[in-house]
Parts: sequence; C-alpha cells; structure tokens
Amino acid sequence: MADTKQRYSIGLDYGTNSCRSVLVRLNDGAEIATRVFAYPTGTAGIVTDPREPHLARQHPRDYLDGLDAIVRGAIEDASGADENFSPDRVVGIGVDTTGSTPLPVNAGNVPLAMLPRFASNPAAMAWLWKDHTGHAEAAEITAAAADLRPEYLAKCGGTYSSEWFWSKILHLKRTSPDVFAAAASFVECCDFVPAALCGITDPSRVLRSVC
Repeated sequence: MADTKQRYSIGLDYGTNSCRSVLVRLNDGAEIATRVFAYPTGTAGIVTDPREPHLARQHPRDYLDGLDAIVRGAIEDASGADENFSPDRVVGIGVDTTGSTPLPVNAGNVPLAMLPRFASNPAAMAWLWKDHTGHAEAAEITAAAADLRPEYLAKCGGTYSSEWFWSKILHLKRTSPDVFAAAASFVECCDFVPAALCGITDPSRVLRSVC
C-alpha cells in the first residue's frame, strides 16, 4: 500500500556542459531518479570564437530544452522506481547554476538569442561564467571602485572580475550596441530558470539573487 505521507524534491544543476536533475525522497533522503541533458549548441555546449579566445557563450534555448528533458525524465524514472511517488508529491524545486552567467532578454523575458533577429549572434546568448571578454571593463570597474568606493572592493577580494555581471554587460554595450539596445533587461541564469518554472514573463518581476 502506497505511503501518502511521502514527499519529494527535485534539484536542478545547470553546469558548463550540461544540466542535471536529481529527484530525492525527503523522508529519508534517498535518491530516486536522475537525468542529464548535454547542451547541443556549440562545442560541448559552449559557443566559442577562434578570433576571440576569451569568448564563451551558451544558447538559452539549451537551458529550456534541458529543463523540459531533465524534469520530465526524472519524474518518469521516479514513477517506475518508487511506488509511493507521484508528481503532486513534489513539494519543492531547487536550482543552482554557474555564475555569473547573464543573458539579455526582451520585455517578455524572452532571451534575445531565441528571436530570429539574434538567433546566431553570440552577444545575444548567455555569457557563461568563463567568458572573459570583459577583462578591460573589469579593470575599469576595479579602478573606479578603488577611487570612489574602496570599501566595495573589500567585499570581493580587491579586484572586480571579468567573470562577473557588470563587466560583461559593459563590454556587451560597447561591442554589440544593437543587442544592448534591444534588451529590456539582463537576467542571471540562476534567476532565469526559476522565472521560467514560475511562468514569469516580465523581467521586472524576476526575483534577483545576489549572484
């Protein structure tokens, strides 16, 4: 007889080359099911450019296709592995991602790379954590902070990194003004995925983390 008190949670991990899910039974912590989705775009999921060795982007379509695959797949596998499981007993979903990985979105919270105009433009994709194209901008931010707000640098090890949000957005603005102008906002991957799960279609309503 099925135990109706059993509850479950799904963890979603968005990595550099793939995204994964793990479905766990909360009563005893048992791992019931897992799924992996390898990002199909680029090389091992990363869009690069031989002319720019610091460039590393991901296509946000892979995030959404992966989300569908790893959640549905984990639920399907759990249904066959645990007689107590049913989807309505999933009481929480946790998300973790690489960071900082911002992506430009339009006013409907749709990634610009998913629009025909920008479909093949790396600047409109997600700027993966390991993208260092904004290294000059990071140095500018570090210098400005040292002059104006040195206490800010004390919170981040003394140097603003080219892996982080603002250096990437500033570099995008300077090198791809058309993408910058088309963007209603820039959303971290770690905030975009929960927003997609919750059906949020207004970037001003996306809950922002402290990534």
